[in-house]
Amino acid sequence: MAERSSGRGSLASHTVLVAAALGIAQIAAYAVSVVAARALGPDGFGVLAALLGILLIGSVLAMGIQAVAARRLVHVDADAREGAARSMLRDGLIGGGAVALATLVISPLLIWLLRLDGWGALLLAAATFIPITWAGAQYGIAQGRESYRRLAAVYALVGLGRGVGGVAGALITQSVLGTMAGLALGTALGAVLGRIVVAPLATAPRERLDDFFSESAHATHALLALFVLTNVDVLLARALLDAEQAGIYGVGAVIAKVAFWLPQFVGVVAFPRFADGRRGRATVVTLAAVAVIGLLVVAATAAVPGLVVSFVGGAAYSSLVPVAWLFAALGATFALAQALLLTRLAIDDRRAVIAVWSAAAVLVGLATLVLPRSVEGLAASALIAGLLLAVVGVVVTARELRRATA
Repeated sequence: MAERSSGRGSLASHTVLVAAALGIAQIAAYAVSVVAARALGPDGFGVLAALLGILLIGSVLAMGIQAVAARRLVHVDADAREGAARSMLRDGLIGGGAVALATLVISPLLIWLLRLDGWGALLLAAATFIPITWAGAQYGIAQGRESYRRLAAVYALVGLGRGVGGVAGALITQSVLGTMAGLALGTALGAVLGRIVVAPLATAPRERLDDFFSESAHATHALLALFVLTNVDVLLARALLDAEQAGIYGVGAVIAKVAFWLPQFVGVVAFPRFADGRRGRATVVTLAAVAVIGLLVVAATAAVPGLVVSFVGGAAYSSLVPVAWLFAALGATFALAQALLLTRLAIDDRRAVIAVWSAAAVLVGLATLVLPRSVEGLAASALIAGLLLAVVGVVVTARELRRATA
């Protein structure tokens, strides 16, 4: 398993490999939503969609640790890489425990906000954060070493574990609690197998990592802002819409997530290049690729909206057909914003978070005060906020590239 890519052919093969692994993980995740939408019905799926939103928001520490681990391993001395990687794995477990504990602390607020009937499903969500964050450290180690075969393997294992567990829980129990139990167990199994995969990259005694948690906290802050922006609409749907509309919006959010996550592999492979002398070209290629993929997804959804909605949610969600393209556009816009943010995280630029939080504030303001409290109004609020953020990011990036060229 090569640890550094060399040449365009190698980069292309690694990109395809990571794309396939992420595709497997994403299909498994979407399978949970597709099966649960039918097994639980609109009301139950509205609750599950909100819990999945909580999981996504809570997983930002895993992504922050992944970003910092990858960035630091790009620059660390070769003889210290394995020791540093071993420390990162330990820190991933510690971080996961911290997120789980924080979720328990605020659980009364979450139960009230999401109008949950009991504590069980939320407790399972909290437990799931431990393997999720541990897996984030595993991703970062393989990514920073540019060991893309191992990275692809871990992505696939964790994604399949989560997906198979969630689908089994939904089919067997026909309940939100059972679905969350399956997700928790499957994610834990995938993370254990992922640790085995990255073991050869972390065989040396642990090296001291100064400021690792501090840097991870800053990266997590930026990613938290992004994931609040990209998931708060689902939480708002639960708070602002009735149960049936919230369930319909949850299915629309699945379409948005497809468009959001589909180009993820581009940023994953390019991220180490954002952190060194390859930054300029990698930025241009990545943003162009993400934009093209997004446009294709929107065009495909607009062409066959009925087929898309039928596949994702079934006949019960036919009222979503006229606005399916809106959710695809929303996801594609957020994908571009995410790629722009990754280019900033790779150089530890801590100013980008201001723009992301501002966009989240715009979304909440539009949804609660300006636009109608409907499925269409909430989706439009999110799209406007995403477009504003993407425009700001493109302007900042263009200025940086012009200065570098000059």
